[in-house]
Amino acid sequence: MELARLDNRMAESVLAGTHESGLRVTLVPKPEYARTFAVMAAHFGSVDNRFHDPRGGAAVAVPDGVAHFLEHKMFEDEQGDVSERFSALGAACNASTGFTCTSYVFSATRNVPACLDLLLDFVQKAHFTRELVAKEQGIIGQEIRMYHDDPGWRIFFDLLESLYREHPVRINIAGSEESIARIDPEVLFACHRSFYRPANMALTIAGGFDAGALLDLVERNLAGREPGAPARHARVPCDDGPVARRTARLRMDVARPKLLVGYKDRAIGGSGLEVVRREILSSVVLDLLLGRSSLLHEELYNLGLIDESFSTDYTGDLGFGFATIGGDTDEPERLADLLLERTARALEQGIAAQDFMRLRNKFLGRFTGMFDSLEGIAYAFSAGAFRDTTPFDALGLIEGMRPGDVEERARELLDAEQRAYAIILPRGEGAGAGES
Repeated sequence: MELARLDNRMAESVLAGTHESGLRVTLVPKPEYARTFAVMAAHFGSVDNRFHDPRGGAAVAVPDGVAHFLEHKMFEDEQGDVSERFSALGAACNASTGFTCTSYVFSATRNVPACLDLLLDFVQKAHFTRELVAKEQGIIGQEIRMYHDDPGWRIFFDLLESLYREHPVRINIAGSEESIARIDPEVLFACHRSFYRPANMALTIAGGFDAGALLDLVERNLAGREPGAPARHARVPCDDGPVARRTARLRMDVARPKLLVGYKDRAIGGSGLEVVRREILSSVVLDLLLGRSSLLHEELYNLGLIDESFSTDYTGDLGFGFATIGGDTDEPERLADLLLERTARALEQGIAAQDFMRLRNKFLGRFTGMFDSLEGIAYAFSAGAFRDTTPFDALGLIEGMRPGDVEERARELLDAEQRAYAIILPRGEGAGAGES
């Protein structure tokens, strides 16, 4: 396997290529660092509850939460707890499941080749028994109940259930106690065969390591393994239609009310580069209109409607996208109304040139600063592997964007017809329509 050096104007040493098995490998040597951070990611997340079996093309439906459940179970094999073996090597390990991807990571200052060998081994080798699955159902059931009592988690998924009618992004990443009760070893083995195969995975390593030695190790580890289907997982399209409901209200044990406003993105599909462009422009729009240096943020803060908890975010992929805005507030309904009114006014007024340049320079600074973080580097290249992009594509998009691009994106994203909001009220306050 040969890796090619990626040309870039930041003079970063980045080696990338694809193994004959289909595994995409990216190495970012940073000799000045004592630590190494690695990510082994599968193109499999919570939205993948329906898919086509890559071996024969048959349609498959699995219980909600199976990607997260599989992530948990991968850390236990015939030898016991995998994390204990990382600890014995002096390394820290972890994993996470998102909407579209599951990532397994380790961080180490020594024994990096042994850690990488262990990472490659345990992620590609499945071991599930009925006893271990039953044990995990109890553990994840407790985790789901914990999420149910978390106001931030509850309001987020209440909002997604309002924005989306059918798309599985509306479903709790961990699933429900009812759905995980239907998970058995056969389901886990089927998902592992379908998604945990080299062509559907990416390995990214950043830090102080010998690139040649690690590349040889990857070759030896993959030699003789069954590669599985050569194609990457293609998600089943889902046309979701208009928002499911405009408002959702919930009462919980909170000291202050919470508001979360959401906009469902109408622009989906396209290439990976188009997804990255939407992410960048959406983040610029939200920062420009509602960031801490914006006039609207100052106004809302002076009115006492927002505090330090107020934030904005955009999440998107090929099949979905949404913006979120909100935080703690004593007057959630008033804040929701003002956000709608003021953003509509800002869209009419357009973007001042000096504000645009300030935000453009801020995002350029944020991008270059990412290369000072091993985690930031590894996660950025890992995400790009499933979009056929690299972070350097994002740099070109930031440098090339114009005020008109941001204005067009703002009108597209902040469409009042695609808007919904969720509110959490302290227990004891009056119930309203849509309250759950």
